[in-house]
Amino acid sequence: MYHSMDASIGKTTNALWLFAGTGDYERIATRDAGTQNLLLGIKDENYPYFKDVDGTTEPTPARDITDITKCKDVTKDNTGASCPQKADSGWYATLSNSQKVTAEPTVSRGLVYFPIYQPSVSANSCSLGDAIICGLNDECGTNVSADLGANPGSKNYKCKYVGQGVLSKIVTFSGKIFANIAGQADCDAIKDKKKKEECKKKTDLVQIDAAVGNISTYRSSWRHNY
Repeated sequence: MYHSMDASIGKTTNALWLFAGTGDYERIATRDAGTQNLLLGIKDENYPYFKDVDGTTEPTPARDITDITKCKDVTKDNTGASCPQKADSGWYATLSNSQKVTAEPTVSRGLVYFPIYQPSVSANSCSLGDAIICGLNDECGTNVSADLGANPGSKNYKCKYVGQGVLSKIVTFSGKIFANIAGQADCDAIKDKKKKEECKKKTDLVQIDAAVGNISTYRSSWRHNY
């Protein structure tokens, strides 16, 4: 992983959740068919206490979180049917077409947002790939990206297409999602004429409505706020 994690206290499980995504940031435009990148949500049921889980001090740990099969595969889930149960260590979703996470995820109101880049298939090495935002339920990993708005007909993604180029870390404020983009933001999907004109003047800023989730507390650090 090339980026930090974000963390939250899940409203349903009341457990500490850690979120991360993978992708070779140093070779962002490379289409490597042999690499499988992931979106991850890992549950720490022992929080706020400490427990060895990798076997260094306990010969037979109750759960080995280094094994991805201990987490539920939610790659195709957009209904909540694959939501992790108590015995599961969390969830993961696989990324296709050499997609890579380009910054640390952002937790907001029970959802976690991942900025993603899909390299261009063009033979032109200067051609930009697509910028995508995936919104997932923080405790279930359910893909709720459809709530971020429809994609253009030419962009058949499970997540929200927002332009061409590489996205920064996502910031949420007042029901909106903001991110800088090293490329061109997609303004065509904006119906309001005034907002569309404003978007075209700020081509390096992505601004869309956030999805609606639920959460008790969340932090962007390892220390919980009491």
